[in-house]
Amino acid sequence: MPIINKQPAIVKREYAIEEPVALVVERYAAFIQSAPDYVVNSALTKVLFRDAEFSAGRSNNRGPRGRGVRKTASQQGAKA
Repeated sequence: MPIINKQPAIVKREYAIEEPVALVVERYAAFIQSAPDYVVNSALTKVLFRDAEFSAGRSNNRGPRGRGVRKTASQQGAKA
């Protein structure tokens, strides 16, 4: 078993965020000397995976790999 885990897959997405939020993300990234992408990913991970109600719903809708609901054919071709 390796000591260092394989890097998780990085997927490019495009989302619009409010100007004040974008400024805070950039300032926070500078504060911790990291990329804004890292700040956004970390913040979303903390919020979304700690939401108990959402997590309960997720566990009821797991696909065959246990990673959430499977995408339909129309969702697979759509860009987020």
